Amino acid sequence: MDPMNGMEKRALLAVVISLAILIVWQMVFLKKGAPPPQKTEAASQPETSAPSHSSQAPQSEAKKPSLLPSIQTETKTKVDEEEVVIETDLYRAIFSTHGAALKSWKLKNYTTQVGKEGEWIELVTQKNPSLYPFSLYFSDKNFEELKDLEYEIQEQTPTHISFRYRSASSGGVTIERRYQLDPQKYHFEHETKIWLRKNNFKGDVLVGTSEGFLEAHKENILTSPYADVRSFIFHAQNKTSRKKISALKEESEIRSVTHWAGVENRYFLTALVNRSESIKPYLIMSGAQPGAEMIALQYPFYKESQKDFFEFKIEGYLGPKKVEFLKEAGNNLEEAIDFGIFSILCIPLLKVMNFFYLFVRNYGVAILLLTLLIRVLFHPLIKKSYVSMREMQRIQPQIAKVKEKFKDNPQQMNKEVMDLMKANKVNPLGGCLPLLIQMPIFFALYRVLYNAIELYHAPFFGWIRDLSSKDPYYVMPILMMVAMFFQQKMTPSTATDPAQQKMMQFMPVLFGFFMIALPSGLVIYILFSTVLQITSQYLVNRDLIKKGL
Repeated sequence: MDPMNGMEKRALLAVVISLAILIVWQMVFLKKGAPPPQKTEAASQPETSAPSHSSQAPQSEAKKPSLLPSIQTETKTKVDEEEVVIETDLYRAIFSTHGAALKSWKLKNYTTQVGKEGEWIELVTQKNPSLYPFSLYFSDKNFEELKDLEYEIQEQTPTHISFRYRSASSGGVTIERRYQLDPQKYHFEHETKIWLRKNNFKGDVLVGTSEGFLEAHKENILTSPYADVRSFIFHAQNKTSRKKISALKEESEIRSVTHWAGVENRYFLTALVNRSESIKPYLIMSGAQPGAEMIALQYPFYKESQKDFFEFKIEGYLGPKKVEFLKEAGNNLEEAIDFGIFSILCIPLLKVMNFFYLFVRNYGVAILLLTLLIRVLFHPLIKKSYVSMREMQRIQPQIAKVKEKFKDNPQQMNKEVMDLMKANKVNPLGGCLPLLIQMPIFFALYRVLYNAIELYHAPFFGWIRDLSSKDPYYVMPILMMVAMFFQQKMTPSTATDPAQQKMMQFMPVLFGFFMIALPSGLVIYILFSTVLQITSQYLVNRDLIKKGL
């Protein structure tokens, strides 16, 4: 086998397969599965928490009584509740006296669709009062009645609200819940204190969120960029993990210290961040019952010796997945943005794009400038690749003769081919290696443009009114196919295999098909990058022709 052709094919297949996986994953990974029956499962316990948790952590796979089904059954759908509205420039929040929980959180700077028809995005889509975010639940069945309490408003200011529940019976309980909001931030402080007059509580206190922002998509998987992309997300064991809600087959209890947990989609996040120092929570989640999906922090009921009450503190975040907002909230919350394995490259690229936006005030133009910058920086490598391919094309007739002469002796044929390349100062990797060096940058930029909240409902020009949505008329995917055909005609080809040639001719159609469902901002980058590559090829080819190559 010709070593040059073998290496070229492997490099070509690597690039094609990588791009195909990267693009198809966005669509195929989003299929929604049917919810199966619930089960309870405990994971390993690599970290320690508060004393009561550590001593009670399961050491075997024996099944425990389920914690969440009692939350999801016999719940109240209608309650006599009082609402507390807190409105800022960023959001409109509604708290309910039922459970002293969060009933609504609408983002005022983000709408459900472009234009006047768009409504503020609602991050609390749970309408069942028993499942409102920040509701309390108890693993001790003797205290199950405490999950659906009606609280009194104890104190209220434009940025502060506190609730209290006090049982009238002598053996009752007192619960105080406080929320402290910041008008200029999407995150807020929360504190819960529980006084039990009888010291007979055994188990955990759970606080969680049920569901998150959910878009309605009427198109199929081929023409819609994403369907139900909600995932449970949590940070434990120094890493951020995700579990797709629609694929969660059973109730799952993560028996390790959890720093934060929540629900996300591509652009928005609802998260609960632990702020308690003396006790550390575990995690429990369930997505088996549609409409009752829940993820919760699970605190051991542990009272400090100098206090007569149980207390936990958390920080809530309900807002866009924007790097600066998430970093401000702390606890590595910025890892909620899924930049993948190229995250170390994604952040600088995002900063450069935002820098260009400061001057042009159009993210579509900022994408063009960023693409131009990258192409200019990589032009020397691209030129080297084209020159190497042209030199390889020049000696192809000699390689063909060597193949014919030594067709019955593959080892000798390979040796002669390598000697021929060496004599002509041709590097067999010269055509593909410069391209492979660029791939991490291009993949990183792909991830940035696919996930950046900055592009959400950001207009470009003409018919492109939302850079986070697909091209409504498929103009750019068609232009992309045309550009790739031109690029193929201009690129020096060393392929002699007819099957390989046919595959390459089909590639523009294949990539055009992949472009249909991608966000417009991403397609702008790919199309403009291709046009710049064609221009670069033209300039290099012109210089090579002048040199007689």
